[in-house]
Amino acid sequence: MEITLIKTESIVPNEYNPNVVPVDIMAKIGADIAQKGLVEAIIVRRQGDGYVIVDGEHRWRICKELGMEEVPCIIKDYDDAEAKIKTIQLNYMRGQAVPIRLASLIHDLNKEIPLADLARRLPYEEPQLLDSLDLLKLPEGFGQGVEVKAQEEAGELPTVVSFVLYKDQMDTMEEALRIAGKELPELTKNRKAMAMTLVCAEYIERQGVKAQNEAVVSADNNA
Repeated sequence: MEITLIKTESIVPNEYNPNVVPVDIMAKIGADIAQKGLVEAIIVRRQGDGYVIVDGEHRWRICKELGMEEVPCIIKDYDDAEAKIKTIQLNYMRGQAVPIRLASLIHDLNKEIPLADLARRLPYEEPQLLDSLDLLKLPEGFGQGVEVKAQEEAGELPTVVSFVLYKDQMDTMEEALRIAGKELPELTKNRKAMAMTLVCAEYIERQGVKAQNEAVVSADNNA
């Protein structure tokens, strides 16, 4: 794979990158690049007289701040859709996607590529892609305001929770979420997460009542 040195000022970030990196991690990456140089090339594609980033925006920003005049790059001949897919694939392994940015990007790709095909190429299953789109309930002409909302969310990023379930466990969870979902307004965003919150809140409340009743029984027995 050929690596080419490209002038830092000839490179620009793409407009759809959903990833953010916490400030403390950026500081560590910056310290490492300042000490050892950039050891992982940035992936770019040609755009006019310059280049646009496919993967490596945060590394490029650090190099720019450090005053590096050139950065090692791998040039790829991607079209728009392929570049966006690669951005999602590669960013999945580092940082954390702002949900609203990711949903916007998936929505954009879904205009040309069916969700089933996207699920085969992206690190997400089709239900996860549907959940991402459900987060936004995207209207026609969606796009304006995405960056503002993304900046608001970036201060405190949602947490991605993952765990392994057997089929019967998955069926139980899905049924609980389906029942809890009936209590939510029709246009609720991020419906599964809100349903899960309801289920957990009810369990916590029931446990609190149970503990309270047990304390009363214990007090009566000791009287």
